[in-house]
Amino acid sequence: MMKNREKDQAGTDGPELAELCAKVKEYVENEDWESCMELIPKYMEQYPDSAVPHNLMGIVLESQGKHPEAMRHFRAAWSLDSTFVPANRNMDAYAVYDRTQKVEPAYTMEDCMPKTEPGALQKTSFFLRSLLANRSKKAGAA
Repeated sequence: MMKNREKDQAGTDGPELAELCAKVKEYVENEDWESCMELIPKYMEQYPDSAVPHNLMGIVLESQGKHPEAMRHFRAAWSLDSTFVPANRNMDAYAVYDRTQKVEPAYTMEDCMPKTEPGALQKTSFFLRSLLANRSKKAGAA
C-alpha cells in the first residue's frame, strides 16, 4: 500500500527518485542498459511502495523491445500508485501496437504536460472561426 508521502514537483516521492529519473533518462538516451539494470532494482528495494522505479524499468524494457515485460512494470507502478500519471501515460502510449508515431516516455510529471503546439481544440476553433468569417462575408455580399 502506498504510504502518504508528499510528492515533489516531478511527481516522485522525493529528491532521490527525481535524481533517479534524470539518471535513467540519460542512460536510456545513451542506450546504457547495463547501468539501468544495475541501478533501478536497488531503488525498487529501497522504495518498495514507490511507482517510480517500476515506471522507469518499464521504460527501459520498452526501449529494448521487451514489450510484455515493460507492460508488467507499468501495471506494477499503477497498482502501487494509481495516481502516478507518468506510469498511466506510458501504459496508454505503449499499449497501442500499431502506433505510427514514436512514443516519448514519461519519466516524471513534467513529461506529461501538454506541449505548446496547437492541439485539436485550437485547430478546430481556428477552422470554425475561419468558416464563420467566410460565411459572414458571403452573407454580406448577397
